[in-house]
Amino acid sequence: VLEACKKYHPKLVGLSALMTTTLKSMEKTIALLHKNRIPAKIMVGGAVLTPDYAKTIGADYYAKDAKESVDIARQIIGK
Repeated sequence: VLEACKKYHPKLVGLSALMTTTLKSMEKTIALLHKNRIPAKIMVGGAVLTPDYAKTIGADYYAKDAKESVDIARQIIGK
């Protein structure tokens, strides 16, 4: 994810977790993006996430479902 961000300079990075075992990797990915000063906003979602947990791991946005993720993306990207 970090290498793709360095190469493509996205405005938004979306991460999804469907199992609790992947949450630690999501948290590490977000920390790595922040450490490398990637300016993209980070949106997270998935069955095992909550808005509070999204804030705890440093995400900018939490999307409860696909429609909400599209709405957030449109807000950030402007389309």
